Amino acid sequence: MKRIAFFTRSPLYIIGLIAFILMSACASDNAEFIYVNGNFYTLDENVPQATAVAVRDGKFIYVGDRDGAMTYAGNRTEVIDLEDQTVIPGLTESHMHFDNLGRNLLMAPLDVYWLPLDELTEKIESAVKEVEPGEWIIARGYNDAIWDEDPHRRQLDAVSPDNPVVLRRYCGHAHFVNTRALEKAGVTASTEDPDAGSIIRDAQGEPTGVLVSAAGALVTAYVPPAPSLSGAEELEALQMGSDALLAAGITTVHCATGIGTDEIRLRQEAFEQGYLQVRLMDAVSIEAARELGAPLEGLYDDRYTVRWVKMFADGSLGGRGAAMLESYDDMPGELGALRALGQDEEAYAELVAELLEMGFITRTHSIGDRGNRATLNAFENAMEMTGKQPEEARLVVEHAQVLHPDDIERFANRRIIASMQPIHATEDMLFVEDRIGPERAAGAYAWRSILDKGGIIAAGSDYGVSPFNPFYGLHAAVTRQDRENSPEGGWFPEQGMTREEALKAYTKWPAYVEFSENRKGSISQGNHADFIVIDRDYFKVPAEEIHETRVLRTVLAGHTVFMSE
Repeated sequence: MKRIAFFTRSPLYIIGLIAFILMSACASDNAEFIYVNGNFYTLDENVPQATAVAVRDGKFIYVGDRDGAMTYAGNRTEVIDLEDQTVIPGLTESHMHFDNLGRNLLMAPLDVYWLPLDELTEKIESAVKEVEPGEWIIARGYNDAIWDEDPHRRQLDAVSPDNPVVLRRYCGHAHFVNTRALEKAGVTASTEDPDAGSIIRDAQGEPTGVLVSAAGALVTAYVPPAPSLSGAEELEALQMGSDALLAAGITTVHCATGIGTDEIRLRQEAFEQGYLQVRLMDAVSIEAARELGAPLEGLYDDRYTVRWVKMFADGSLGGRGAAMLESYDDMPGELGALRALGQDEEAYAELVAELLEMGFITRTHSIGDRGNRATLNAFENAMEMTGKQPEEARLVVEHAQVLHPDDIERFANRRIIASMQPIHATEDMLFVEDRIGPERAAGAYAWRSILDKGGIIAAGSDYGVSPFNPFYGLHAAVTRQDRENSPEGGWFPEQGMTREEALKAYTKWPAYVEFSENRKGSISQGNHADFIVIDRDYFKVPAEEIHETRVLRTVLAGHTVFMSE
């Protein structure tokens, strides 16, 4: 009876209720945002270019022209005019040390990145005046390849005779120290080289102060630990790192550090409290993977995933720690060094297989041709052990800088991804031919060779080794030149990428590494609405100007998260 009375007494209410339901249903089809008047390069083969997109619930619901996009407009839709600016998919930084970015921005550590020797020693001398006698001076970023003389501890002794000095090479795989630091650590002419490392010595057998790969630990073990950040400072550092990446047009970052479970919990807290916005994909240590037992996937609206494990096969080329099949041209008899992991390929393969069975994907630092071969062998054997197909495994070689010609095709055959840093080629070209000679150098940083065989490349910077500005990497990938556009014509230009390939190396191909190719990497219906607006047409400007590109707007899940001033 009450229901009958209700209907008979309130017909207008019922009509209004029906109208509200119908309007709500229609509203659910409306876009939250419509972006119009853009020059969209989508990387979607079905709709390669567009002028407008519509976004709802953080995803593209339409990609095409303005008229089509406006059919999704409702009373609450925000329409944003991009004023004919160029738009490309949000970029992915495929290899960096994200944990260091915010901390470096927060703490401003002593930086000697690529300084000439005289400027470096001046900076050390100034630092000595600011500290107590005997206090350690720590810095990172030196590159002896740009100096006119080889590094020797006497250069540091002249400005810091009493304070121990430890400089880490920009590549991270060699250290340059003064006499006081060697004395503190007890390193003398009689000290033996450690496994996977070398103490560089002069003609008299005395240490020069250069410690390659594992030899650096002989001294760094004596360095007092850096002051720890408070919990609030750690969260602030993560936010600063996230904001810096978004301002650079990077919407997804692959952190290659190999963190532990404490760092994972900190990241989760940062997402939960709103400090982190960038999409973050973490690599963890072997121990952390075992503790977790299984990957963490797509947390916080697909903002956080832990699926990879970071390993090392060898050291760096510049520091002569990369494991080579034949000795270095500028140091006969020196082959670099395989880490313990690479020395036992069967155990290496078994470890990769164990992780695959748990759902974790291995990403291994491999730079020399011998180091790369050991990693490729282990990866192929692990797939055989587990029965995993390449599409399931998606194993990653980090750096892949020097490859034997016989090994290049293996990337395509087993769908192993080469995670490479284009800017490394244009930094390292200063010394590569000295280290390994022109014949091997012609096959170094062999992007074209890998792509022509059917492989794919995921591009990044390896920050804090190199600057994380992705347009520096895009420029290097296309031109094989530094940011002074030198050398003319490019360094081994036949190994360069096309502009489309370079952009895919920062978008679609990293999405494949993540198992995200159906929801990221292109401006496509159904994908996450991650894109950036830039100040020039990437596909039409002279190639030598690509590195000058500025980001005007970064859009993540449809929302503007950065606007240039």
